[in-house]
Amino acid sequence: MPGKDANMSEAKRVKTYVRPDNSAVITCPHCGSKKSVPLESLKGRKYNIKVKCACKNIFSVDLEFRKKVRKRTHLRGRYINHSQKNSSGTLIVQNISLGGLAFSSMDIKNFKERDELTIEFNLDDDHRTVITKDVIVVNVGERIIGCEFERGGEFAYDGPLGFYIMSS
Repeated sequence: MPGKDANMSEAKRVKTYVRPDNSAVITCPHCGSKKSVPLESLKGRKYNIKVKCACKNIFSVDLEFRKKVRKRTHLRGRYINHSQKNSSGTLIVQNISLGGLAFSSMDIKNFKERDELTIEFNLDDDHRTVITKDVIVVNVGERIIGCEFERGGEFAYDGPLGFYIMSS
């Protein structure tokens, strides 16, 4: 039924975020194929484009231009709190951006602003990529701890974390 598939592929729509270098990672909703594409000519505005994948399916992509993309997650991991005598425990990364992350933990009462932590968690990608980041606690809420990466987020674009955050 090639005709039916073609109509269904037109209806598929994905959202992706444009990086500061004006490129974006586009993921085919049909086959999962990912490709980084330059978007220099589309600077700074919201666009919707049609894309034909190598798998022959056509889909729409909404391009979002934002300074820092924040991706909601539910990734289990561990922390070491170097500021609290290397205490350690488990956490769940609730959201992540190129500049930092927010997590929840049963040990929330033990965290203070400016604590220095090492956080390790697995992405929910095909490879279950292990991410280890040094972070500084910037906000301790009732349920969530907000952290900034010690080294700026500009390095995240080059690795698996940047690819993960920028893909939908």
